[in-house]
Amino acid sequence: MFFKSVGIKVAPIIAEIGLAHEGSLGFCMAFIDAAADAGAEIVKFQIHDAASESTINEKFRVNFSKQDKHRMDYWNRTSFTDDQWEILKAYSESKGMMFTASVFSIKAIELLLSLRAKVIKIGSGDLLNEEFAERLQDYDGRILLSTGLASLNDIDSAITLYRTQYDRNNLMIMQCTSKYPTPLEESGAMTIEALENKFNIPVGFSDHTVGKSASIVALTHGAKAIERHVNFDLRMFGPDTSSSITFNELEELVNFRDDYEIIKKPFDKDKIASELEDTKKLFGRSLCLKTNLVKGHKLVKSDFTLKKPGGGDFTWSDTNQLIGKTLNKNISNKVSLSRIDIEELAF
Repeated sequence: MFFKSVGIKVAPIIAEIGLAHEGSLGFCMAFIDAAADAGAEIVKFQIHDAASESTINEKFRVNFSKQDKHRMDYWNRTSFTDDQWEILKAYSESKGMMFTASVFSIKAIELLLSLRAKVIKIGSGDLLNEEFAERLQDYDGRILLSTGLASLNDIDSAITLYRTQYDRNNLMIMQCTSKYPTPLEESGAMTIEALENKFNIPVGFSDHTVGKSASIVALTHGAKAIERHVNFDLRMFGPDTSSSITFNELEELVNFRDDYEIIKKPFDKDKIASELEDTKKLFGRSLCLKTNLVKGHKLVKSDFTLKKPGGGDFTWSDTNQLIGKTLNKNISNKVSLSRIDIEELAF
């Protein structure tokens, strides 16, 4: 498993908080609590540093904010100090989850490196950012490369870029589509195996669709991680709410993942049948008489029927050899026919 070296033995569910916390440390902790309660293995944020990342010319992807004049204002309003990020990492780990974030500047990378983050996410817009790849050349944690804006050639170039910088096996590409929300038919949830085969690299799924269906499909097609934006309510403020699920839905996704891990284990039909042999007899049938018959009656085909349970002396295939045989005592139709009931077979 791709995440085994960082202590995760299953395809992790990544609860993407992003900037839904609106710059409140308290809200962040509430989000972390909810993600932990839902069973997520990793909680993910976004680290934006306005001065090192953006200019006043950067437009909003979604014109949602009435209080921020431009994106730099938004980054500043929703950002945390290094000490606060350290608090959030420690709090995440105290809840049994791994802490990570998407990085959008070298300063953000430096912060995660200083926090010894075991996973770092590179956003779609920086997939081919050579400066980022160079700074991460000695990083030995897991690197997730988002492909939401990428062509197949872009993905190939990104893998080459990171592997040229350092001979690494710690890359995962995340299939996603940077539309919010993403139409189900454009999610690429069924391409996971094809991408793994094409690029010979683990593939996860960053889901921006409505609901859980695409994530479930991606899991059944071998996704090595599932990332979902989450929120307490889908009426909450923020640009990512339309592509989010609730924490109740997140828990349902975790439960499906866990059930699927069990379901896909090797199955031995013959072994199960052997274990159910007694039950098989209980639900099987034995040869019986349709009506009560008296001693001396010579059996004919119309005397026979099958009744539960199985395991009796005779089955339907024995009827032909019993035709013409003689009953050596009165026989009730409430019991299965036995060898000792037949005069010619009793000894």
